[in-house]
Amino acid sequence: MSSSHRMATTESTDNSQDNQENLGDLFVVSSYSNFEKLAHGPRGTEARHSLSVYLFNPSDGSMILQNKLGDPKEVINPAFSRFHPRLNVVYTCTEDIENAGRIFAYNIQPNGELRELGSVDAGGTSTCYLTIDKEQKHMLAVNYWNSTL
Repeated sequence: MSSSHRMATTESTDNSQDNQENLGDLFVVSSYSNFEKLAHGPRGTEARHSLSVYLFNPSDGSMILQNKLGDPKEVINPAFSRFHPRLNVVYTCTEDIENAGRIFAYNIQPNGELRELGSVDAGGTSTCYLTIDKEQKHMLAVNYWNSTL
């Protein structure tokens, strides 16, 4: 099972011809890495990398892999990713019925690389959804297994 979140790439202010064209959008795809720690039984194969970043080419509809990351023992079952509308950051939460969920923050590099900024406890287990308030100052995390926010 995978989920994805689209984020627009920023155009360079460099005036070179190569950088004037918007190459497309980046998609962060999260993949389950440990089925035994999920509240449901997905089909398929556990992922060797929890997160993948693809560049979407709007001219032909192709998606080109830019980066794979996320040690599946540390970033366990990333269930949902949320791009901050103002910051150059994507947040990902982990889904685990045995341990407290984690929220990871990554800085987005122009080449699709995600650099981890840090992580925090999500305040519950099986964290499955993140949202950012209207003022873009606070985040709400939904924890499925123990029904907490």
